[in-house]
Amino acid sequence: MTIFSECRKLKRTGILPAFLAGGLLSAAVPVVNMAARASSYTPLSGDPAAILMDSCWQMMAMLNMLTLICTSCMMYHAEYADNGTQKMDVLPVRPFGMFFGKALITASALAVMILLEIASVAFCVHHWFSDTAGLAVSLLKTAGFQFLILLPTALLMLIIASACRNIWISLGSGVICVFALMILPQDSLILNLIPFHTPYLTFPAVLKEEQTILFLSVCAAETILFALAESVFLKVRRCFA
Repeated sequence: MTIFSECRKLKRTGILPAFLAGGLLSAAVPVVNMAARASSYTPLSGDPAAILMDSCWQMMAMLNMLTLICTSCMMYHAEYADNGTQKMDVLPVRPFGMFFGKALITASALAVMILLEIASVAFCVHHWFSDTAGLAVSLLKTAGFQFLILLPTALLMLIIASACRNIWISLGSGVICVFALMILPQDSLILNLIPFHTPYLTFPAVLKEEQTILFLSVCAAETILFALAESVFLKVRRCFA
């Protein structure tokens, strides 16, 4: 019932349009890039999808995370408005159930965003490149990988938003994390495992280094850990609220 309640709340917010706008803006990056500089990429040898991902994904990942930050803050700002969270404490509603509902909605919206972006990459490959052998399988694997490594960041951002009553604190914290970790080197394994930094990685690059299983395992562990951390945080907050 909590999930259905969270879905009904979306009617009064701009969360779904924000996700859609972010996905379309990110999906436009490879199209605009190829339209402006196709001659720089078409002569290159190798997998066309990997070429496009390497050249465009940094910007696309940043747009994904900025969209995630804004929507996460909007979700919990609606809960804190007019002391809504305190009022819900006297109702038979589990706070973690509310968090789980928001996490499920966020994951579903992120999946749609990733599919839009991968569809844009597929269009660019078909339009500007001649070698399209095995493209569908390659892009499906890429979509799955990019989605899974974004999940820990999504949960961590929801935790930050749930902990801050002031929307500007959670929004500022998320933006600082995005830009601070964006400038860190990409060749450090430890740094690459940090949420807000992992989403900048691309599946072709990780596959080349034979680290796919490592990153998927760590991201899965981080997702579970963040979910458990939120459960503990909500219980502690309820005791001292």
